[in-house]
Amino acid sequence: METKTLDFSETLRDSLCIGIKNAPSIMAAVVLYLVTIWIPYINIGTTIAITLLPTQLAKGEVINPASIFDSKYRRYMGEYLITTGLMILPILIAFAFLYIPGIVLSLAWSLSYYFLIEKGKNPMEAIKASNDATYGSKWTMFFVMLVFCIVFGVTFGILGAVCSLIDVGFITFLVMFALVVLAISIDMAIEASIWKQLKDNVE
Repeated sequence: METKTLDFSETLRDSLCIGIKNAPSIMAAVVLYLVTIWIPYINIGTTIAITLLPTQLAKGEVINPASIFDSKYRRYMGEYLITTGLMILPILIAFAFLYIPGIVLSLAWSLSYYFLIEKGKNPMEAIKASNDATYGSKWTMFFVMLVFCIVFGVTFGILGAVCSLIDVGFITFLVMFALVVLAISIDMAIEASIWKQLKDNVE
């Protein structure tokens, strides 16, 4: 099977389309997640649901924000936490080697949760599948995320400066909260496009 590599322009274009189509529902889901993250046990299910949201977006589905509370996500708690544990230590060690190896490993394993749940792989298989699926695409993934970070950073800086001039705490909180929600939503659209393009690289 020929390995598909990520296309930079297609990713940006696809992310924009996904984001526009699903903006209200994505942002509503993110808001629901952020305001309920303090609730024990429920929060693990909503975290898994939010993590997997890009896989639904990649299918062209218009998501129901309240679906993040579906009990089915808590069923994957064990596998999710094992996968997280298997990834965290190697990534931290990789970051210790002057940062760049950590970035590479983070990108290589970024699809692990999707393979874990969507394709029913065990934690080790999911991590390996993600590594194989992203082979040859990590530079493109990096530059897509770099563009996103630069645009968001500039926007954050400008609006932060405006809020400082206004100097009203409540307005600043609302603006910053809205920016965080928007950033998470855009990141999900990007992840959805990446998954959509690379998921078939591994059976």
